[in-house]
Formats: sequence, structure tokens, C-alpha cells
Amino acid sequence: MKRRLFFPAAASAVALLGVAAMAQPPADTVVTSSATVTLNGRTITVEGEKVTIDGRVVTATPDMKSKKAPVVTKAVCVLMPVGDSKVSGVLHFEQAGDSVKVTGEVKGLEPGEHGFHVHQFGDLTDMETGKSAGGHMDVGEHKHGKPSDKERHTGDLGNITADENGVAKVEMTDSVISLNGAHSIVGRGFIVHADPDDFGQPTGNAGARVAIGAIGVAQDGLK
Repeated sequence: MKRRLFFPAAASAVALLGVAAMAQPPADTVVTSSATVTLNGRTITVEGEKVTIDGRVVTATPDMKSKKAPVVTKAVCVLMPVGDSKVSGVLHFEQAGDSVKVTGEVKGLEPGEHGFHVHQFGDLTDMETGKSAGGHMDVGEHKHGKPSDKERHTGDLGNITADENGVAKVEMTDSVISLNGAHSIVGRGFIVHADPDDFGQPTGNAGARVAIGAIGVAQDGLK
């Protein structure tokens, strides 16, 4: 008795149809489902990772198996000058449980505080103004705030402080941003501003954008 073929995932269906279409199936192919079907005159049986076509066993390949998505553990952002600014730097992000540790150095700043935010887009096409990065990253619709505020934009990381040499050492931990899931900052933009973030509405009055970067997965940042 034939049963209707049902696949829990589109990938399984595509894999099975691909196997069925091959006149000489390769020795190693994977399909992860359980059913029997007649397709184009050929009987295909799938039992877990074991597949038979017209009685011939076709085994599984690792590259076609359902794989768990990798977890991002580290990310990096290279900051570049916007316009005629001389500001540059490198930021490192490391997932630490439910928080992200942010470290790095920004140089070429005027001494004092500077707004420090994750922005919506990792789009660096406008290096004259930095506006291609969009506004502050925000999952939902929240008011601008301090990093410690209960209500804040996701990307609100407050200020960094440059010393008399224009160098800001960065070391902070934030529990709102993440390297995975809905609050992931990977692929987003990062902006350093000319002025301090005074935490006023709507975005902190931090002035011009003096450095811009895109946050990407670090070379050793996948697990």
C-alpha cells in the first residue's frame, strides 16, 4: 500500500527528488525523512538516513544532513573616518552568556565624550556623512536612552571618553545587544559621534558622525 509522501522541511523534499532523478545515484547521498513513494516509475524508500531506490541502498552524506546553525561567539568592527574626520579604530565583541563584552580602541577624537551607537545598517556606501548606516538599531519602538535604562534603543551604548591624546579605550558589557537572535548586531553598522550623547530625544544630540564601520563575524567567532 502506497503512502502519501510528507516532508517536514523543504530541504528534505528537494534532496529526495534530486536522488530520484539520478539514473546512477552516487554512493553517498543523504535524505532525512521516513516514507515510501513511487516517482517516475521508481520506488523510493526513506528510513531515517537510509534511502533505497528500487531496492538499492543509497547512504548519507554529511553535507546534505540537517545541520544546526552555527553560534556566533565573537565579532569585530573596523571603524573608518567619515568625511574629513581622522577618527579610526577597531572594536571587538564577545558573547558572554546573555551579555556582550565590547572592547577596543578609537583614536583621532577630540578629547572628551562621544556618542557610541550600533546603527541599523552595515551600509558603508556614504563615507561622506555616514548616513547610509541609518538610525540607531532598535528592535521594537523604544525611546532613546542610557545603556542602563529599562527603555532604550537596542543600539544605545552611551558614550566613550577620549583622553588628551584623542584616544578612547573601550571596555563595557551590555545585556541588550547580542551576537545571535533577534537582538543580533552582526551585519549592523557602528557609529562614533563628534559630540556627547546627552540622552535627549530622539537620538541624544550627539552631532555629526565621525567614524563608521560594519560589524562582522570574527575569524574565530563561530562555534
